[in-house]
Amino acid sequence: MPNRLSMRLRRLFGGHPEEERIHRGTLQVGFLSELDQILERPDSLPERYWRFFLPAPLQDEKLVIGCDEELDRLEKAFKDWRDGHPTSVALVGPQGCGKSTLINCFERKVMQKQKILRCEMAKRLCNETLVIEFFTRLFQTETPHENVETLINALLQAEPRCILLENAHNILFRVVGGRKAAETFLYIVLCTRRRHCWFLACRRLPWNSMDRHIGASRYFSHIVSVDAMSEIRLRDALKLRINESGIQVVFCGSKEEFDQRQSPDADTQDEKENAFYRAVLANSGRNVYAALYFLLLCSRYETGTRSLVLYPPDALDMAFVKEIDRLHLLTLAELAGHGVLSLKEHGQLFRTEALRSKIAFEYLKQMKLVAPVVTPNSPEETAYDLSPVVHHFITTALDQLNLLY
Repeated sequence: MPNRLSMRLRRLFGGHPEEERIHRGTLQVGFLSELDQILERPDSLPERYWRFFLPAPLQDEKLVIGCDEELDRLEKAFKDWRDGHPTSVALVGPQGCGKSTLINCFERKVMQKQKILRCEMAKRLCNETLVIEFFTRLFQTETPHENVETLINALLQAEPRCILLENAHNILFRVVGGRKAAETFLYIVLCTRRRHCWFLACRRLPWNSMDRHIGASRYFSHIVSVDAMSEIRLRDALKLRINESGIQVVFCGSKEEFDQRQSPDADTQDEKENAFYRAVLANSGRNVYAALYFLLLCSRYETGTRSLVLYPPDALDMAFVKEIDRLHLLTLAELAGHGVLSLKEHGQLFRTEALRSKIAFEYLKQMKLVAPVVTPNSPEETAYDLSPVVHHFITTALDQLNLLY
């Protein structure tokens, strides 16, 4: 058994601890548990700790790391608007990078200074009528509007607001008529951005598509880019959540050690902790949602000692993605480019019957590559999104196959 010094030297010069080479295997995506199943396990974290570890936008600023620069830019844009400048902000970043958390922090900072409207664009705005209806509901105008110009006039008379819109990937649908609807939406923002301060959060790939097709950037006075966390920042973010939760953490070197409930060796905890974080970061692709998922997946809460026992996950096997058939690859590519797709939208894009769209999504769902999305405004309409657990691996594979555009 190598001592701690030799193990550190191996890691420093490219080697790995012996235990890691022996026990590190592969993890099949199709066998991954759903998040709900993990939380329902008898040894799962008690509900009182969920707010620290659930993969969801943060409400507690004490748990936020590395958003100071982006938050300053949002506040600067808000100040520009308060000084009388027309202001519209696009907050752009990959899925799982923390856009909603950033908006939460910004909202708390400005809500005492300005009335705020916040909503999610839960439905695709694929024609002019839907665009007008969206703004009418958002501002709760008293009368329906026959055309865009009467709507704009009404918004210019409304009380000044700060509007926070999430899921802006729903602005553009790349079918006939979709471009006009997207341009209509952005034209309304452009015409009213002196009266109202607009903040739109959009995933990066759909944003790139909108910028390429309709020049989305020209409609915004500020574009704030939010990148995926660096490995160091993400590790710090996970450790901060553990520290703030107050839970004692014990690291195992392997799943076998974890299953056998062996007594932890205090002298090797540093090495086992490093092995755990290396494995989690490798599987997550620096996606916060995925990192928290693997932390919960590879954990056990021990009630007697009130401690959380963690082990490094096996390497995620994603090589098969490049080998699936063309229709499913293109479906994944369109999902990445649109953010979310319903069965109906898939049929429109691929000009195929409903049954083939259902088959495509059911196959990808069973492969754990996509996940159903709840649409509050249209609960009867089934929609799908790329699985946040493997989002990075899917988009990387699609990019390598030149299927992202």
